[in-house]
Amino acid sequence: MPPFLLSLLLLFTISVPFSSCIAAGEVITCSGIVPMKYRNDKISIADFGGVGDGKTLNTKAFREAIYRIQHLRRRGGSLLYIPPGVYLTESFNLTSHMTLYLARGAVIKATQ
Repeated sequence: MPPFLLSLLLLFTISVPFSSCIAAGEVITCSGIVPMKYRNDKISIADFGGVGDGKTLNTKAFREAIYRIQHLRRRGGSLLYIPPGVYLTESFNLTSHMTLYLARGAVIKATQ
């Protein structure tokens, strides 16, 4: 197959799955699911010292926020909001009745 056609095929193969992630003026995620807007309890990772500078290790902030959500046991669940930024963290466990919501531009990066 000529290199041009191979490149075109590759570009098409990669771009089609991501075309569903784009919506002009709509709040939408790549999966097409918008999180519940009316959770009884909303918690920001910033309230627990989370810093999205791409340098600070945020494991303690994630663990403390999730621990609080787990022990509050609010009716209707809780939403953990991650503001825009790059959050470095080691592993942490999620809990039931929780929505992990990443704002546009928020990235959670794992460290070793």
